[in-house]
Amino acid sequence: MIGEMWLVAFGLSGTLLFLAGVPHIPINAGTGIGCVVIAIGASIAIVRRPRPTRDSAIGARAATVAMVIPIMVVLYAAAFIPVRDFDGRAFWLLKAKGIAHDRAIDGPFFHDQEVSDPRNDYPLLVPLNGAVVFLLGGTYDDGYVRWLHVLTFIAFVAFVRARLGVWPAAVLAWIPQFCVGAEGGALSAYNDIALAAFVAGAFYELMDAEQPWRFGMWLGFAVLTKNEGLPLALILLAAGAFVFRRRVGAALVPLGVTIAALFVWKHRIPHGGEEDLGALLPTLPHQLHRLPGAIAGLAMHLVAPPWGLFWCAVAVALIGLAWQGARREVVLPSFVIGAAVLLYVAVYTVTTWVQIDLINSSADRVLMHVVGPALWMLTACGGKVISRLVD
Repeated sequence: MIGEMWLVAFGLSGTLLFLAGVPHIPINAGTGIGCVVIAIGASIAIVRRPRPTRDSAIGARAATVAMVIPIMVVLYAAAFIPVRDFDGRAFWLLKAKGIAHDRAIDGPFFHDQEVSDPRNDYPLLVPLNGAVVFLLGGTYDDGYVRWLHVLTFIAFVAFVRARLGVWPAAVLAWIPQFCVGAEGGALSAYNDIALAAFVAGAFYELMDAEQPWRFGMWLGFAVLTKNEGLPLALILLAAGAFVFRRRVGAALVPLGVTIAALFVWKHRIPHGGEEDLGALLPTLPHQLHRLPGAIAGLAMHLVAPPWGLFWCAVAVALIGLAWQGARREVVLPSFVIGAAVLLYVAVYTVTTWVQIDLINSSADRVLMHVVGPALWMLTACGGKVISRLVD
């Protein structure tokens, strides 16, 4: 339960700080402590005891050892290797420092009065948590905040362990993009692991189909984590409307509040140098000559080892589930993963960047975002195979 509690508390504290910052409540040490305490208390109340998984005793021991090895390596490396990735230091950590310095989410930092921030309107859930660390520690040392990213990786693995079982958790821990990836991995200051964890939380609530408000809570976290979080949340919401039907209205409350707050904040600050995809995507019919390059470039990352081995296994699991007639286990994860891939293909088609350069610099990271549904599909297929062997 500790992994899910960390993720819920991490998401709630960042969300509460953002909602406090929109009406100009100062983001200081007192505000940070208050939001963190509320988030921890809420996470204890929200997180449910996980259902028991069907891991065999021998398999569980072997998988636990396999799961722990990359975690220990990451912990050791984090203790000695400084944060080196450019985007993490130049954008995400710099935002945390700007918030800690100005005590605001729309202060001079976000109006180009202190530095020039080319990614000015990136969402702030993770930088706000980083700002609290800076404020409480009285320092701007990146080494302190990087532990938020390391612990989020470990929490994600523990969350998958509780929800799906020890072998899926071991698979997640060994995926190179998560444990050692230079861009997006646990040793960087990117936010892709946090977004992947929040998407996974929303998807697992979707498959449980029990409490739509929890589903909306995870969606809200995703929206405030990265720009990709909003379209991914809308994809999941479309699936949620099919699963929850009228009850999906309960999910719209936390999601609607976070989206409204995000748009209010973005309206107050200058737009960054990032591409305006809202204006570019309607040009897709005129850019179809670039579509084959986008498909081929993303497909290369889908099948190239070692990352591609995971997605090849997911494709085999999809075929296996379809062959066994497992309709629900096929339709929902396939829709979420397929819609996300189509979205990214469309972005790569309309981008004004050099297409292959953008694909090579981001494809491995954006594929991380839907690892949660993919792991669920692998688990469902593996469970059915084991059941047939036992029978």
